[in-house]
Amino acid sequence: MSAVLIGNTPLLPLSALNKHFGVTVLGKAEYLNPGGSVKDRAAASLLDHYEASGQLLPGGLVCEGTGGNTGIALAMLCGWRGYKCYVSMPDTVSSEKISTMRALGATVEVCPSTVGVSDPAHYTSRARAVAASTPGAVHTDQFGSLANMRAHETGTGPEILAACPGGLDGFACAAGTGGTIAGVASFLAAASPSTQICLVDPQGSGLKSYLASGTFSKAGHECGKGDTLTEGIGIGRLTANFAAGGPHVRAALSASDLEAFRACFLLARGGVFVGPSAALNVVGALKLALRLKRGGVDNPKVATILCDGGASYLSKIYSAEWREERGLAGVEQCGWGDVLEDEEGGYVERAGDAVFAGHEGGS
Repeated sequence: MSAVLIGNTPLLPLSALNKHFGVTVLGKAEYLNPGGSVKDRAAASLLDHYEASGQLLPGGLVCEGTGGNTGIALAMLCGWRGYKCYVSMPDTVSSEKISTMRALGATVEVCPSTVGVSDPAHYTSRARAVAASTPGAVHTDQFGSLANMRAHETGTGPEILAACPGGLDGFACAAGTGGTIAGVASFLAAASPSTQICLVDPQGSGLKSYLASGTFSKAGHECGKGDTLTEGIGIGRLTANFAAGGPHVRAALSASDLEAFRACFLLARGGVFVGPSAALNVVGALKLALRLKRGGVDNPKVATILCDGGASYLSKIYSAEWREERGLAGVEQCGWGDVLEDEEGGYVERAGDAVFAGHEGGS
């Protein structure tokens, strides 16, 4: 059942945005997957990989550390395939996501978000430790296993290009595990080499700095989330998935929480109800499209990932009380002409393939 339902999501033209700016931004509606996010693809590919390798046996325990959506996807798929599921996550994850995972049968452990990835209390360390101490358990390792990236190289990327018969000028996307952008970039590099691939980095993340200079420089603490209020994106280390596709990412730019939150409400008013990471992707795609337009591309066509739906954030960005507590009152009232704080987003070109030369494949 899952293999039939996951993927083949529509590529939506974001009409109000496009009309205002004279560009064509297209959103891959991954929130229409059965688990509600792009992570359904990665979760299915990870389970397929560990089943095929013989490491995951009937009735076994699947363990994963996640910002939320991979946990929902794995909980759903484990229920369909007859596995138990353990999920660890940072304490910044929305209550809706935690409740959904538990409703789907997963055991959920909430971990501190203020510790670095090397700390045993970090959510990825906890998933690894539980798997190691439980007979018959598998750590699916979405950060390190390239089955994550392959789901997008063989599925998401081809679907996007097939929906753009006139060609695609750009693709812009944020990174968490790095699997989505790496997989799509790897496919497009071979099938549409003129398409510019651009990382969209949220505030507090260090990946844009890494692409530009080969070093991580970021606001905030070691775990890489810094002061961003978005979930599941932004990182302060080089994952195996991003390293595998990173050489195909030509540039990077930044998008802020405020820009993403404004875009959330603008998209919702146009009938596209998504979460803040999806809205941040749209902001990044818009910035790339405007840059291409200034460079002489007439009505540039740029695609991005609408990674999950807005219902998972009703207690956060879509809550007036939550917004007011964080000084965000009024973000729901702007128009498309007010959405961008910085049209360039600190755009930088990738320094070169040498920034990936020393990576040995670990997460």
